Amino acid sequence: MVLWIVLAVVLLSLVFLGLVVRVLLWRLAGLREAQVELQAVAARAQELAQTAQGLQAHAGSMQARAELLQERLAQVKAHAGSIKPKRG
Repeated sequence: MVLWIVLAVVLLSLVFLGLVVRVLLWRLAGLREAQVELQAVAARAQELAQTAQGLQAHAGSMQARAELLQERLAQVKAHAGSIKPKRG
């Protein structure tokens, strides 16, 4: 009689352990899916960061160009002010 009780407890323990393992595997699968999604998001973020760096470099170039154009415009205005119109 005691042997049957011990066997029943062991069998129930194994069933319970099997269920726990099954739940853990199910949760692990969910975590793996989340990991794949996070890796995709991280790759997209890296692409956006590289694009932002390129845009920042382009903005710096455009700013330098605008400054040069402003200097050139000031020179042209200064030169235009010094020219006397001809009267005919």
